[in-house]
Amino acid sequence: MIKKGIIWTLGIIIGLVIIGWGIYIIRQQQSYKSVVHKKSKALLTISLDDILLNQFFDKWQTAPKGGQDFAKKLTKLKDNGIDIKANVFLFSLEDTTKNFYAFFDLKDEKQFLTFLKEGLEVDSIENNVAPGVNYAYQDTNKIAFVWKGNTLLVGLGFNLNKKKDEMIQLIQSDTERVSIESFINHPSELTRKSLRYSDISSKNFIEFDLKGSRIEIAGELQSDTWNFPQEYLVRELVNENYISKGWINFPNEQLKIALKDMLVDLPISADSIMAHANGNYVDIEVLKNQVVQTDTIINYAVNDNFETVEEKTAYESKVPNVRFGIRGDESLPKFLPSKLFYQWFQKNDGQFNILSTASTIDKMQAKYTKTNSLSHVAIHLVDWPNVLKVTPILMLKAIASDMDLTLKVAGTKQLVFQGTIRDYSHE
Repeated sequence: MIKKGIIWTLGIIIGLVIIGWGIYIIRQQQSYKSVVHKKSKALLTISLDDILLNQFFDKWQTAPKGGQDFAKKLTKLKDNGIDIKANVFLFSLEDTTKNFYAFFDLKDEKQFLTFLKEGLEVDSIENNVAPGVNYAYQDTNKIAFVWKGNTLLVGLGFNLNKKKDEMIQLIQSDTERVSIESFINHPSELTRKSLRYSDISSKNFIEFDLKGSRIEIAGELQSDTWNFPQEYLVRELVNENYISKGWINFPNEQLKIALKDMLVDLPISADSIMAHANGNYVDIEVLKNQVVQTDTIINYAVNDNFETVEEKTAYESKVPNVRFGIRGDESLPKFLPSKLFYQWFQKNDGQFNILSTASTIDKMQAKYTKTNSLSHVAIHLVDWPNVLKVTPILMLKAIASDMDLTLKVAGTKQLVFQGTIRDYSHE
């Protein structure tokens, strides 16, 4: 009897597993009927069923309050009136991807409107922006919605406020849509990981694979226009007591222009710095401890002889302990700032120039090593100060505690992207 009971129990378990797996496969196949624009230049695939199987939302219970609030909002997705399939396929029409769109079926417009107003708290809802077409946008989460009848178009990106007309055209042009299984061969390759970015023309991709308390990132990027060296000399950065650290080599002219564009808004000689930073390398360390800087306030007063005199008052303040390393020629140091938000002290170490908010920088013994990595970044998100308003980092900090990313040169025309993002449950 006991053996029969065990066999019966095992049979039930196996039967449930088979049924569950069958439902999973059916949902996967149904998702390949999802449509994208036939001129899509990139795809972003989100494997929702796989994410839920990994209990992704449950892992966020150890995140800070901001992350928990964000997770609670996500768990309300089931009440949004939208038919969300096992996989979501977002597409981009831009050469340089900044925005993604995705088509969905609306199951219940009334429930959907409640979701917009109470769940997402959208900024506004505009009815009949075109015949039978409605529009909603929320700037906080960079998300927009356009719907007509039972068809919904969702937009995600950083300049969607300028894409309203394009979204209206997309919702009206149903002849421009094709199913994902018609658009690309072997669509199952897009859904093998939790999330995947795919460039249609170049075949470049980046995949995000959820594994318990961490997300593993892997990707391959290649271009016939690249010609990367396969070895680089970099400064050895700290291994502990840091908030963030990273370095980048920029032998590619496009990378150099991108870096220069980041500097142009600062009150520094960006053109001169980039012209003399011919070593094509820069690094940064933000340490956990702060340093004390002494500055002087100058006031003017009138003395007993009714003469204007200058009065100097010294004061001390604690500032972040930050170090920058730049490789360049012998003229580079004279273009580097001595005052930019904080005081900066210089140390010249051959071709390397190190800027630091600590006045003791001249005592630091720098070490260098060779690597095949073009770039590396490590951030303890949990320690990132909220006063440093770097939006992508603050958004990621809500759900993750650490991030480590590396871009390696696999060939003169090929780069390999690797990384890990950890949530708060691993601590």
